[in-house]
Amino acid sequence: WFFRLEIVQILTLVDYLKSGLQLNMITAIDFTGSNGPPKSSYSLHYITKDDGQLNQYQQSIFSVGTVLTKYDSDQKFAVYGFGAKIGKKLSMCFPLTFDDDNVEVDGLDGILNVYKDSIQRVELYGPTYFAPVIRQATETAIQSFNETRTYTILLILTDGAINDMQDTIDAIVYASDKPLSIIIVGVGNADFSAMDILDADEKPLKSRKKEIMMRDIVQFVPFNKFKNCSSERLENEVLAEVPRQVHEYCSTHGIIPKLPESEFT
Repeated sequence: WFFRLEIVQILTLVDYLKSGLQLNMITAIDFTGSNGPPKSSYSLHYITKDDGQLNQYQQSIFSVGTVLTKYDSDQKFAVYGFGAKIGKKLSMCFPLTFDDDNVEVDGLDGILNVYKDSIQRVELYGPTYFAPVIRQATETAIQSFNETRTYTILLILTDGAINDMQDTIDAIVYASDKPLSIIIVGVGNADFSAMDILDADEKPLKSRKKEIMMRDIVQFVPFNKFKNCSSERLENEVLAEVPRQVHEYCSTHGIIPKLPESEFT
Protein backbone atom coordinates (compact mmCIF):
# COMPACT_ATOMS: atom_id res chain seq x y z
CA TRP A 1 0.00 0.00 0.00
CA PHE A 2 1.13 3.55 -0.77
CA PHE A 3 0.14 6.30 1.65
CA ARG A 4 2.29 9.01 0.09
CA LEU A 5 3.95 9.51 -3.28
CA GLU A 6 6.62 12.17 -3.63
CA ILE A 7 8.58 13.08 -6.75
CA VAL A 8 12.15 14.01 -5.87
CA GLN A 9 14.38 15.83 -8.29
CA ILE A 10 17.95 14.52 -7.96
CA LEU A 11 20.16 17.23 -9.45
CA THR A 12 23.49 16.57 -11.12
CA LEU A 13 26.28 18.84 -12.33
CA VAL A 14 24.95 18.33 -15.86
CA ASP A 15 21.57 19.68 -14.76
CA TYR A 16 23.19 22.88 -13.53
CA LEU A 17 25.21 23.22 -16.73
CA LYS A 18 22.07 22.70 -18.84
CA SER A 19 20.33 25.45 -16.90
CA GLY A 20 23.04 27.99 -17.78
CA LEU A 21 25.60 27.61 -15.00
CA GLN A 22 29.16 27.93 -16.31
CA LEU A 23 32.46 26.70 -14.88
CA ASN A 24 35.77 28.51 -15.05
CA MET A 25 39.25 27.51 -13.89
CA ILE A 26 41.90 29.68 -12.27
CA THR A 27 45.39 28.17 -12.10
CA ALA A 28 47.90 29.06 -9.36
CA ILE A 29 51.47 27.72 -9.62
CA ASP A 30 54.06 27.34 -6.85
CA PHE A 31 57.29 29.21 -7.72
CA THR A 32 59.02 28.75 -4.38
CA GLY A 33 62.68 27.78 -4.04
CA SER A 34 61.88 24.33 -2.63
CA ASN A 35 61.10 23.24 -6.20
CA GLY A 36 64.81 23.48 -7.04
CA PRO A 37 66.64 25.78 -9.50
CA PRO A 38 64.76 25.61 -12.83
CA LYS A 39 67.98 25.16 -14.82
CA SER A 40 68.88 22.02 -12.85
CA SER A 41 67.56 18.73 -14.18
CA TYR A 42 66.35 17.67 -10.72
CA SER A 43 64.10 20.73 -10.39
CA LEU A 44 60.35 20.21 -10.55
CA HIS A 45 60.33 23.27 -12.83
CA TYR A 46 63.06 22.01 -15.18
CA ILE A 47 61.95 22.38 -18.80
CA THR A 48 63.71 20.32 -21.47
CA LYS A 49 64.16 21.29 -25.09
CA ASP A 50 62.10 18.23 -26.00
CA ASP A 51 58.49 19.46 -26.20
CA GLY A 52 57.29 15.91 -25.72
CA GLN A 53 58.96 15.57 -22.32
CA LEU A 54 57.02 17.53 -19.73
CA ASN A 55 58.01 18.33 -16.15
CA GLN A 56 55.55 17.47 -13.39
CA TYR A 57 53.98 20.92 -13.37
CA GLN A 58 53.40 20.75 -17.11
CA GLN A 59 52.04 17.21 -16.77
CA SER A 60 49.68 18.34 -14.00
CA ILE A 61 48.49 21.38 -15.95
CA PHE A 62 47.86 19.24 -19.03
CA SER A 63 46.21 16.32 -17.23
CA VAL A 64 44.00 18.28 -14.84
CA GLY A 65 43.45 21.14 -17.29
CA THR A 66 42.20 18.71 -19.92
CA VAL A 67 39.52 17.67 -17.44
CA LEU A 68 38.47 21.11 -16.19
CA THR A 69 38.83 23.38 -19.23
CA LYS A 70 36.27 21.44 -21.26
CA TYR A 71 33.52 22.76 -18.97
CA ASP A 72 34.32 26.41 -19.80
CA SER A 73 32.53 28.16 -22.65
CA ASP A 74 34.81 31.08 -23.54
CA GLN A 75 38.15 29.29 -22.92
CA LYS A 76 39.62 32.29 -21.10
CA PHE A 77 41.65 31.34 -18.02
CA ALA A 78 43.43 33.40 -15.37
CA VAL A 79 46.86 32.06 -14.37
CA TYR A 80 48.78 33.17 -11.27
CA GLY A 81 52.08 32.37 -9.64
CA PHE A 82 53.13 32.71 -6.01
CA GLY A 83 56.33 32.68 -3.97
CA ALA A 84 58.67 34.26 -6.55
CA LYS A 85 60.69 37.43 -7.03
CA ILE A 86 59.89 39.52 -10.08
CA GLY A 87 62.86 41.81 -10.44
CA LYS A 88 63.61 42.62 -6.81
CA LYS A 89 60.02 42.38 -5.61
CA LEU A 90 58.71 39.28 -3.82
CA SER A 91 55.13 38.42 -4.80
CA MET A 92 52.69 35.94 -3.29
CA CYS A 93 50.18 36.38 -6.09
CA PHE A 94 51.09 37.64 -9.56
CA PRO A 95 49.57 37.04 -13.00
CA LEU A 96 51.76 34.94 -15.28
CA THR A 97 50.92 37.41 -18.04
CA PHE A 98 52.72 40.04 -15.89
CA ASP A 99 49.82 42.34 -16.69
CA ASP A 100 47.41 43.07 -13.83
CA ASP A 101 44.83 44.35 -16.30
CA ASN A 102 44.97 41.23 -18.49
CA VAL A 103 45.38 38.09 -16.39
CA GLU A 104 43.67 35.63 -18.75
CA VAL A 105 45.09 33.44 -21.50
CA ASP A 106 43.40 31.45 -24.27
CA GLY A 107 42.77 27.78 -23.67
CA LEU A 108 44.88 25.02 -22.18
CA ASP A 109 47.73 25.79 -24.58
CA GLY A 110 47.71 29.35 -23.29
CA ILE A 111 48.16 28.13 -19.71
CA LEU A 112 51.06 25.87 -20.69
CA ASN A 113 52.73 28.57 -22.80
CA VAL A 114 52.49 31.32 -20.18
CA TYR A 115 53.90 28.94 -17.54
CA LYS A 116 56.85 28.03 -19.78
CA ASP A 117 57.53 31.70 -20.49
CA SER A 118 57.22 32.85 -16.87
CA ILE A 119 59.65 30.28 -15.46
CA GLN A 120 62.37 32.09 -17.42
CA ARG A 121 61.39 35.50 -16.01
CA VAL A 122 61.08 34.96 -12.26
CA GLU A 123 63.39 34.01 -9.42
CA LEU A 124 62.12 31.11 -7.34
CA TYR A 125 61.99 32.21 -3.73
CA GLY A 126 59.46 31.76 -0.95
CA PRO A 127 57.89 31.27 1.53
CA THR A 128 54.86 29.30 0.39
CA TYR A 129 51.66 31.23 1.06
CA PHE A 130 48.31 29.96 -0.23
CA ALA A 131 46.04 32.59 1.32
CA PRO A 132 46.74 35.44 -1.18
CA VAL A 133 45.80 33.37 -4.25
CA ILE A 134 42.75 31.92 -2.49
CA ARG A 135 41.56 35.42 -1.60
CA GLN A 136 42.16 36.61 -5.17
CA ALA A 137 40.24 33.65 -6.58
CA THR A 138 37.42 34.19 -4.08
CA GLU A 139 36.90 37.80 -5.15
CA THR A 140 36.99 36.75 -8.80
CA ALA A 141 34.51 33.95 -8.09
CA ILE A 142 32.04 36.31 -6.44
CA GLN A 143 32.22 38.77 -9.34
CA SER A 144 31.99 36.05 -12.00
CA PHE A 145 28.95 34.44 -10.42
CA ASN A 146 27.15 37.76 -10.02
CA GLU A 147 27.86 38.80 -13.62
CA THR A 148 27.60 35.57 -15.63
CA ARG A 149 26.54 32.86 -13.16
CA THR A 150 29.99 31.29 -13.46
CA TYR A 151 31.20 28.95 -10.72
CA THR A 152 34.98 29.09 -10.23
CA ILE A 153 37.43 26.26 -9.63
CA LEU A 154 40.85 27.24 -8.30
CA LEU A 155 43.59 24.79 -9.25
CA ILE A 156 46.65 25.12 -7.00
CA LEU A 157 49.80 23.26 -8.07
CA THR A 158 52.37 22.95 -5.29
CA ASP A 159 55.36 20.92 -4.17
CA GLY A 160 54.01 20.49 -0.64
CA ALA A 161 55.34 23.04 1.85
CA ILE A 162 52.93 25.63 3.28
CA ASN A 163 53.94 28.47 5.59
CA ASP A 164 50.66 30.29 6.24
CA MET A 165 48.45 27.45 7.44
CA GLN A 166 46.13 29.47 9.67
CA ASP A 167 45.77 32.31 7.14
CA THR A 168 44.97 29.68 4.50
CA ILE A 169 42.38 28.06 6.76
CA ASP A 170 40.82 31.48 7.39
CA ALA A 171 40.69 32.15 3.64
CA ILE A 172 39.09 28.75 2.95
CA VAL A 173 36.49 29.17 5.70
CA TYR A 174 35.54 32.56 4.24
CA ALA A 175 35.39 31.10 0.72
CA SER A 176 33.30 28.12 1.81
CA ASP A 177 30.11 30.15 1.37
CA LYS A 178 31.19 31.55 -2.01
CA PRO A 179 30.88 30.07 -5.55
CA LEU A 180 34.34 28.50 -5.40
CA SER A 181 35.94 25.06 -5.25
CA ILE A 182 39.66 24.47 -4.68
CA ILE A 183 41.61 21.57 -6.13
CA ILE A 184 45.15 21.23 -4.77
CA VAL A 185 47.48 19.03 -6.82
CA GLY A 186 50.62 17.89 -5.02
CA VAL A 187 53.62 17.75 -7.36
CA GLY A 188 56.69 15.69 -6.50
CA ASN A 189 57.31 13.44 -3.50
CA ALA A 190 57.07 15.86 -0.57
CA ASP A 191 55.13 15.37 2.65
CA PHE A 192 51.58 16.42 1.81
CA SER A 193 50.05 15.85 5.24
CA ALA A 194 49.19 19.55 5.52
CA MET A 195 47.10 19.22 2.35
CA ASP A 196 45.10 16.42 3.95
CA ILE A 197 44.19 18.85 6.74
CA LEU A 198 42.98 21.42 4.21
CA ASP A 199 41.01 18.71 2.41
CA ALA A 200 38.89 18.56 5.59
CA ASP A 201 37.20 15.25 4.76
CA GLU A 202 37.42 14.12 8.38
CA LYS A 203 37.36 17.38 10.34
CA PRO A 204 35.87 20.71 9.17
CA LEU A 205 38.16 23.72 9.22
CA LYS A 206 37.75 26.43 11.83
CA SER A 207 38.99 30.02 11.49
CA ARG A 208 40.70 32.18 14.11
CA LYS A 209 37.28 33.69 14.78
CA LYS A 210 35.97 30.19 15.59
CA GLU A 211 33.86 30.18 12.43
CA ILE A 212 33.39 26.71 10.94
CA MET A 213 33.45 26.20 7.18
CA MET A 214 29.99 26.20 5.60
CA ARG A 215 30.85 23.37 3.22
CA ASP A 216 33.91 21.35 2.19
CA ILE A 217 35.36 23.08 -0.88
CA VAL A 218 38.87 21.56 -1.03
CA GLN A 219 39.97 18.42 -2.86
CA PHE A 220 43.60 17.28 -2.63
CA VAL A 221 45.08 15.10 -5.38
CA PRO A 222 48.66 13.74 -5.16
CA PHE A 223 49.66 13.77 -8.82
CA ASN A 224 52.26 10.99 -8.54
CA LYS A 225 49.56 8.59 -7.42
CA PHE A 226 47.67 9.02 -10.69
CA LYS A 227 50.27 10.04 -13.30
CA ASN A 228 50.55 6.48 -14.65
CA CYS A 229 46.83 5.75 -14.43
CA SER A 230 44.18 6.14 -17.08
CA SER A 231 42.85 9.59 -17.82
CA GLU A 232 39.42 8.42 -16.66
CA ARG A 233 40.74 7.60 -13.18
CA LEU A 234 42.44 10.98 -12.84
CA GLU A 235 39.29 12.71 -14.08
CA ASN A 236 37.20 10.86 -11.52
CA GLU A 237 39.60 11.86 -8.74
CA VAL A 238 39.82 15.52 -9.80
CA LEU A 239 36.05 15.88 -10.14
CA ALA A 240 35.18 13.61 -7.22
CA GLU A 241 33.84 16.39 -5.02
CA VAL A 242 33.11 19.24 -7.45
CA PRO A 243 29.54 18.19 -8.41
CA ARG A 244 28.53 17.95 -4.74
CA GLN A 245 30.23 21.27 -3.96
CA VAL A 246 28.39 23.00 -6.81
CA HIS A 247 25.07 21.52 -5.70
CA GLU A 248 25.62 22.49 -2.06
CA TYR A 249 26.42 26.09 -3.01
CA CYS A 250 23.51 26.44 -5.40
CA SER A 251 20.94 24.73 -3.20
CA THR A 252 21.85 26.81 -0.13
CA HIS A 253 21.60 30.01 -2.17
CA GLY A 254 18.25 29.23 -3.76
CA ILE A 255 19.65 28.47 -7.19
CA ILE A 256 17.61 25.55 -8.54
CA PRO A 257 17.78 24.66 -12.24
CA LYS A 258 14.45 24.40 -14.03
CA LEU A 259 14.27 21.11 -15.89
CA PRO A 260 11.50 19.54 -17.98
CA GLU A 261 9.36 17.07 -16.03
CA SER A 262 10.68 14.31 -18.26
CA GLU A 263 14.12 14.84 -16.71
CA PHE A 264 12.94 14.40 -13.12
CA THR A 265 14.24 11.32 -11.37
